[in-house]
Amino acid sequence: MNNDDLVTTFSQCRTTSYFSLGPEARLEYTKACRIMMARGTLRIGDLPVVAAYAQAQIDVREAQKEIDRLGLVLVSEDRYGNPKHEANPAVKIRKDAANQVSNLALMLGFTPLGRKRLKGEETPPESDLDKFMKGLNDGSKA
Repeated sequence: MNNDDLVTTFSQCRTTSYFSLGPEARLEYTKACRIMMARGTLRIGDLPVVAAYAQAQIDVREAQKEIDRLGLVLVSEDRYGNPKHEANPAVKIRKDAANQVSNLALMLGFTPLGRKRLKGEETPPESDLDKFMKGLNDGSKA
């Protein structure tokens, strides 16, 4: 593996990815970069992904603040003056951002499975249940 693109100092992390973030997201970006540098897994090409991860973290927090402020359901009136209940749009924003955090955390090695994949460890052996289910699926195709 070529180590030419390995990031070893934080000054290498200060790219357009870093400068495109707001102050809170920059803190998340810095933490993530430092963790990956300590592990020796951060590459130049990872920096935009780290930035997306950092921004998604902030998006989750901001959406949660909005949910805390307004609640899960927004009540307004329809054109006849009747109460109208709608889901707070921040709920979907939070869900989407949390999914993005989860996916990016896996890619960057911030989860146990992600770390295992980064190390190139083998996948766990197939369980008896997996074998059984595979047999059922194979049998249903016949």
